[in-house]
Amino acid sequence: MGVLLTAAASTFYTEEPVREFMLFPPSSPKDVAKALQLLRDVMRCRFVARPDYYEKRLMLIHYHDANTGSLCSFSKELCLSPLTTETMCLAAHVRLARVVVLDLERAAPVLQDSDLDTHAIHLVRDPRGVLTSRETLSKNGYFAGEALNASFICDRYRRDMRGAAAVKASVPHRCSHPSYTIETFYMTKVPPLARYTLLRYEDLSLNTTLELRRLYDILGLAYTARVASKVAYHTLGMAEDLSYIYGTTRDSKATVFRWRSRLSFAEMKEIQDACLDVLQAYGYRVFASKEEYEDQALGVLVPIKT
Repeated sequence: MGVLLTAAASTFYTEEPVREFMLFPPSSPKDVAKALQLLRDVMRCRFVARPDYYEKRLMLIHYHDANTGSLCSFSKELCLSPLTTETMCLAAHVRLARVVVLDLERAAPVLQDSDLDTHAIHLVRDPRGVLTSRETLSKNGYFAGEALNASFICDRYRRDMRGAAAVKASVPHRCSHPSYTIETFYMTKVPPLARYTLLRYEDLSLNTTLELRRLYDILGLAYTARVASKVAYHTLGMAEDLSYIYGTTRDSKATVFRWRSRLSFAEMKEIQDACLDVLQAYGYRVFASKEEYEDQALGVLVPIKT
């Protein structure tokens, strides 16, 4: 998702700063406070003042800011310098940070910070699809225990919902180009508006251009031919190697509802019963019977209640 939002040149991206710095989801008040301070520092481009974090940022194998990384072809010393990273960050029109391990309820203070002016793009997916994907990945050791439990996962959704309500109740941005955030959720810079945008993974997969144009408009970025080309590469399965499990390079329309053919009605209903309020809140159909579930004419998406 981050690579789609940063296809424009005037952006700066940070992948999962909390997870890479703390190595585990923060739970105690002390750890949460550390995580929130780190997010504030990242959104303010304070890389020189955070050598403890910057060293871990360099060691991480995940995708980071492509514009800064491109400098390595000219000078390794230049591209690995925290001062260079800080300068590139400060020069960007949009600063984006992906946050997964910290739920919206705990992250709300950063999003409500009037001096920082953040905005949350909250990416959600039908929990039935999430569980199906995790079950597949669990065979390779990526998920286990509570991470495969529907009640545990949907409790996280509920914390996000409470956090979203608090963020939406905050005062709008006061400056012309503030800082921004996106279960994932992300952080960056946008014109004065509300501090929260909900984005369903399914809408993004089925109507990629429409949804990205909406987000680019929020971010104040131009959706150019260069951007459209990058988006097509990552969402239409145009890459030669589609095997990387966490990559975005795949035919998203072909995979978005694949869970429906993999879960039996009984398996689906077990997840559905544990997540009923979550499904209803985010506009996902609740199937009342096996006949409904197997009727492909009944779509999964329904209008979100406002």
